[in-house]
Amino acid sequence: MAALPHDYEEILFAKDTFHIFTHWHNFTTGQDGWTSLAVDAGTSVAVNDAVGGRVTLTTGATDNNEADVRTTTEIFLVADNTPLRFECRAQYTEANTDDANVMHGFMSALAANSLVDDGAGVRTTGNYFVFFKIDGGTTWQVRSRNGTETETNDTGITAGGANYQKFKIEIDNQGSGTSVEVKFYIDAGGGLGWQRCRDATTLVPITHTILVASSTEMNAGHYVKAGGANSEVLLVDYTDAAQTL
Repeated sequence: MAALPHDYEEILFAKDTFHIFTHWHNFTTGQDGWTSLAVDAGTSVAVNDAVGGRVTLTTGATDNNEADVRTTTEIFLVADNTPLRFECRAQYTEANTDDANVMHGFMSALAANSLVDDGAGVRTTGNYFVFFKIDGGTTWQVRSRNGTETETNDTGITAGGANYQKFKIEIDNQGSGTSVEVKFYIDAGGGLGWQRCRDATTLVPITHTILVASSTEMNAGHYVKAGGANSEVLLVDYTDAAQTL
């Protein structure tokens, strides 16, 4: 079974690993492999001043306005013996209590309404492996989907706030060739480092077992949607995605 390198230097120089990384020091939609969604009035996706770079996704103050930034093409695919990894560092602060809808990870056809209006959650079509938080919720949830097969868990980890958080998704073959295991990690700050995500109710480490068959290509990216008449702002410091070929 192939193993995705977990060390950054290995990923950077491994010739059998496809790797896309940005610290968001520069961004023009449709260039350098990244494209944004910002068509609703008041929405924007732009790099702003910050040490090392940062991209800011702004929804504008209209309920269900949305913005995203994603790889221009769908360049990641769950397949036999080709592990994947997504990692990012991001931050947002709720504009109003718990209204924001936010998502990070891999998703096929990442676009408008990837998170459904009015806090209805992640769309029910396509292939995806994501961290998400919805209007009315206050914690990070994780979900994996391929075809009709879907697994979801609430991590119980508080979403949003003044501090940046890091997110990591690892998708590895079990060795059977028919399914993959999906694991989720968060570094919520405070010096604790990376922590394996656990189900908020059972406290069991979260592992999703998802069939490989009929998988479709996916974007890597970030998404935010307003849950009320307040503008939500998502900041992304870096995005890192890799797949063994």
